[in-house]
Amino acid sequence: MPFRQDTIEYFRLAGARTLLEPFRNGTLPGDPGEWRTALAPLIRGLANSAEEGGRNLYEIAAELRLAADLFAAAPSDPPPAVQHIPPADPADRTPAVLREIAAHVEEWNRLPESGATATTRELLLRFPRLSRILSLYFGQDGSAISDGMSDATAEEGIRMWISQVHPACPWELPGVAAECTEALALFHDEDALDRFFAQELGGGSGDADFVDFLPLLARLCIDHMKESHPPVWQTDLRR
Repeated sequence: MPFRQDTIEYFRLAGARTLLEPFRNGTLPGDPGEWRTALAPLIRGLANSAEEGGRNLYEIAAELRLAADLFAAAPSDPPPAVQHIPPADPADRTPAVLREIAAHVEEWNRLPESGATATTRELLLRFPRLSRILSLYFGQDGSAISDGMSDATAEEGIRMWISQVHPACPWELPGVAAECTEALALFHDEDALDRFFAQELGGGSGDADFVDFLPLLARLCIDHMKESHPPVWQTDLRR
């Protein structure tokens, strides 16, 4: 099944695409100073995600090298796997630039530079679940405020979302509750929360302010877990 194989090959490079997002609609600059500055926030964000179980920087570097090999093998007709991975300018420099970026990612010092300022892309990596939920369910025309639910309260909307997640809640709800707490720790007040989640990401919070909605969302996630999903697991660690 060629389509299936193409899809597999494409998503093998998902981490590299995330890192190179600032250049998605253009080309990779040949000057290392330019791409280092542009990629620094995303490298920080990916390193932070790795601490929480996401891809580590060595995996991202391996994806970049694989992309470089694919570009080198077919410079005039790159395979579908490298779609949305920007080429360099000039194009024949693409494999070399990707390998330079891979080496930089591997050698990156985990401590952020003095005075570093986070970017929207960097912060978005902290909220993969929450940004999706707030956009699809509580943003403009989201399912929790449409389809006959325009008069629903924030709590009713959250309960509707939980009912759609069930029974996969143990793999979704604890992470959502954690992201709610992280959002409150990072953004502090309604103005900052609204700017990030509503204005920049197009999400919403139903009929409640974010400062009230996020604790409510976290509490309802925890309550549902207590009511419907007792903590059961198998010990699989060898001693």
